Amino acid sequence: MTDHSQGHALVTGAVGGLGTAIVRRLLTEGYTIIACDRRENLAGEWLMQLPAEQRQQVNFYPLNVANEGQVIELARTLDEDGIHIAYLVNNAGINGAGEVWALESRVWERVLRVNLYGTFYLTRAFTHAMIEKGFGRIVNLASLYAYHPGEGEAPYAAAKAAVAALTATAALEYAPTVRVNAVSPGMIHTGLTDVLLRGFDWTVPHMEAKTPLGRIGTPEDIADVVTFLCSDRARFVTGQNVVVDGGMTLHGAGVDGLLDRFQALLSSESG
Repeated sequence: MTDHSQGHALVTGAVGGLGTAIVRRLLTEGYTIIACDRRENLAGEWLMQLPAEQRQQVNFYPLNVANEGQVIELARTLDEDGIHIAYLVNNAGINGAGEVWALESRVWERVLRVNLYGTFYLTRAFTHAMIEKGFGRIVNLASLYAYHPGEGEAPYAAAKAAVAALTATAALEYAPTVRVNAVSPGMIHTGLTDVLLRGFDWTVPHMEAKTPLGRIGTPEDIADVVTFLCSDRARFVTGQNVVVDGGMTLHGAGVDGLLDRFQALLSSESG
């Protein structure tokens, strides 16, 4: 059993997709949640979608993880409110696809700032207190692209590869007090992938054929692994990047060849 008296669990990118699944799963395990997301306008509706008996276990704080000042201010506010973060899940992330030669600098910078800098800012903000308290668990959301990139995914792949490296480095620096691990999802049906999966009739069969377990992943598949890594059941696991992809990368990245298909489709439509 995990001793939840150690402190709160902070989840970034909590509103929607993987974040919501992670929050729900942690709640069922008895964690008290600090939910953070930049979409403050959606927070009220999002909270009402949680089970009534669990809402009192959740406090929402607006946060843009790419804004260093906001992260520092959040850490200060929580400390002043007597809230200690013992579990940190760096889930907030965005994508920005495009071939390297055509990629705009603003897209590159935005993807790295949210996915990588945000993870760094949050980790730096809360690890000192974890060490002082003698306990801490950090789970970062990386990606299978961290070690098997696909065409057109340069900024996302670069950011997630750096997150994996940051995870390993932090695990070395903060051991044995703080365990730091990463989870690398495969093809999971979320808001980020909905356009890809619903927009073309061939993408789902293509992905399922690439996946030995024969289906697209769900946010709950990821949430279960995140919760495991936060728990005492993972007491001898640190510095790892756990791939949760249904075996897809046994056949290569699931997006292999997709860029060529899209470009061919656009060419035929324009012609």
